[in-house]
Amino acid sequence: MRFLVIPCFNEEQRLVSREVSKCIEVLKCTVVLVDDGSTDRTLEKLSKLALDFPESIEVLPLPRNVGKGEAVRAGFNYAFERGATQVLFCDADFATGPFDLLRICNTLSEHPESKAVIGSRIAISGSHIDRSMFRHFSGRVFATLVSLTLGTRIYDTQCGAKAFTVDSEVRQVFSKPFLSRWAFDVEVIGRLLRIVRSKNNQAIILELPLANWADVPGSKLNFFSQLRTVAELLKIRYSLNKWS
Repeated sequence: MRFLVIPCFNEEQRLVSREVSKCIEVLKCTVVLVDDGSTDRTLEKLSKLALDFPESIEVLPLPRNVGKGEAVRAGFNYAFERGATQVLFCDADFATGPFDLLRICNTLSEHPESKAVIGSRIAISGSHIDRSMFRHFSGRVFATLVSLTLGTRIYDTQCGAKAFTVDSEVRQVFSKPFLSRWAFDVEVIGRLLRIVRSKNNQAIILELPLANWADVPGSKLNFFSQLRTVAELLKIRYSLNKWS
């Protein structure tokens, strides 16, 4: 069974119902909408969606705001408990569309030796990556710091589109809280690589260039959050030692 986790915090305006329904249609999945203690009418909107698609949408309301990382982790553990065999997550703005999400899931299914497939915003011939120059270059700087933190080269850890095969090792990755609200992706990848202890890291986690990605206004990650996230990388690096 395939589950799609979508973390939502004050997404009353950005979450588009037809995009959720399109994901259900394309991915043939159960959607877990995690309300991260929203202060607007997001939970009301999520509940209405669940009524419209009772067999395909489940709402997981968190009592308080815990950050994107913990919201995703709560959604994953919710999916694990319900017998998921493949779990992916994406952002509520659907910057990554359902057909790219399907490509990610299919790539994971085609590579049984892999634990995860992550989408990468690589502007190559034939792709349409709509990203501001500032976000592109700041992302490259952050990616360099992440590679130093992980001890391996990953082009794009922060793209909100990742799929995982559910097994004991992936369950272990999501078993304990994350240190960072925004750089939890780094922790997920780092934990998985260290738990598996494979010499061939490329086979464990695959990166798939996205065909389409569009920068959607309204990101909750501001400049000061970005600075704090960079500072958290050192803490993450030391925390990963216990997963080795």
